[in-house]
Amino acid sequence: MHPDQFVLLNALDRRIVESSVRELEYHCRILDLMLLPLTAKVQIHLGGVYGDKPASQRRFVERYRKLPRAVKRRLVIENDDRSYTVADCLEVSRATTAPVLFDVFHHQMNSSGQTVREALAACAHSWRNRDGVTMVDYSSQEPGQRDGRHAEHIDLADFRRFLAAARGLNLDIMLEIKDKEASALAALAEMTSGPNRR
Repeated sequence: MHPDQFVLLNALDRRIVESSVRELEYHCRILDLMLLPLTAKVQIHLGGVYGDKPASQRRFVERYRKLPRAVKRRLVIENDDRSYTVADCLEVSRATTAPVLFDVFHHQMNSSGQTVREALAACAHSWRNRDGVTMVDYSSQEPGQRDGRHAEHIDLADFRRFLAAARGLNLDIMLEIKDKEASALAALAEMTSGPNRR
């Protein structure tokens, strides 16, 4: 599950932090009530920079440590397209043990210098056995639109490049593509045929 962008654990306003914690508790409670294993995760971004990225990262870590256990055991953090790179998220992960969900499109827009393969492998290392299979968000740029707009339909050439970079890694790939099932079926066909067969 991916709560909305208003979930900001590192916000400067305490009311935003309090409502963010309530929102995370709500999402985790839904997963618990559905009797889903702890491998069912809730993903969030680190939040805002607020003019001081290191201080904002420290605030996230401090607040993470105070979260209820029911939230901490399901929470994963994700790199974003503007503020926090994979390297930033891995630093926070080391301080919190929260796994890093790798977003390939965000990494392409806001890289910390690693290749997709290097970033994927580093994020996969942050997942423990109890967390389940490493989760990845896959999407690509919609041609002719503003930077960061997710594609309407899967770009199979781009998806093949991603699969080549991911070869040999055990991943749960979540598509963030507008036409949903149509692209999911195209991705599945790509993964079960040809050189990218998994």
